[in-house]
Amino acid sequence: VKRSPQVLKMEIQLMDGCIDWSVDLKRYRVLSGEPVKVKCALFYSYIRTNYTMATNAKLRLIWYKNKGDSEEPIIFSGQRLSKEDDSIWFRSAELEDNGFFTCVLR
Repeated sequence: VKRSPQVLKMEIQLMDGCIDWSVDLKRYRVLSGEPVKVKCALFYSYIRTNYTMATNAKLRLIWYKNKGDSEEPIIFSGQRLSKEDDSIWFRSAELEDNGFFTCVLR
């Protein structure tokens, strides 16, 4: 499993009562059939919160996957893909898992 992080930029902007931390990108390269854990960029070490603080504040972490020009919420209903705290686990990564994933606190 190769993991090569690429951090693009971070800006904090207040928009309609929401904080936008802009774009962070971490690229994961994994062999088909291998497991991989994808951690939400909101909880990288330089961000102001952690998963425990967010859940104590009654915030929910929601994951989305880009589908063309839109993002669709991920439904964690199988054993191959699961959400665990601030991460999603691909128990057995497959080619159709390729794409961009977004995490949002609400």
